[in-house]
Order: sequence, then structure tokens, then C-alpha cells
Amino acid sequence: MDHTVTHEVRQEAQRGLSQALRPWREKFPGVVVAEAIRLDSPARAVIAAAAGAELLVVGRRKHHPPLAPRLGPVTQAAAHHARCPVAVVPHD
Repeated sequence: MDHTVTHEVRQEAQRGLSQALRPWREKFPGVVVAEAIRLDSPARAVIAAAAGAELLVVGRRKHHPPLAPRLGPVTQAAAHHARCPVAVVPHD
């Protein structure tokens, strides 16, 4: 990927992330949140971001097709490879 494109992708992703986190920061001002944009596979990025964390919280869908796995690939990778405790929170 071209350096200019990579820089633009990172800037746009950073703006989107900051905007998505704004209401949560206002609602929970005492919670420390570290923003990081990583151009990697989602599973590797989550595991790398959790390095040094005391807890990693990941989600899983409450409702899934009968033959589908209960955990998605990112949550499964986090549960197996993160070096901290992992909380799996159901959502839909």
C-alpha cells in the first residue's frame, strides 16, 4: 500500500474512532481508553493491543445459526492467545 494512502486511511480511521468513542468518554469519564489504529488482521491487532492490559473485553453474538461456532475468529484468537484475562460479553 502506498505511504500516502496508508496515511490517509489511518487519519480517516482515527477520526472515526474518536467520534465513536466520544459519547462513551463523556458517559464514563473515569475510564482510561487508549486509542490505536492498526493496519493488521483484526485478531492480531486485538491481541497486540491487549499487550500489557489487565483485562481484554471482547464480544460475541447472543444469537447465532445452529451450526455456527459460538465464538467468532477474533474472540477465539483473543481467548487463546491474549496474555491477560479475557471477558467475553454477549451482545446483539
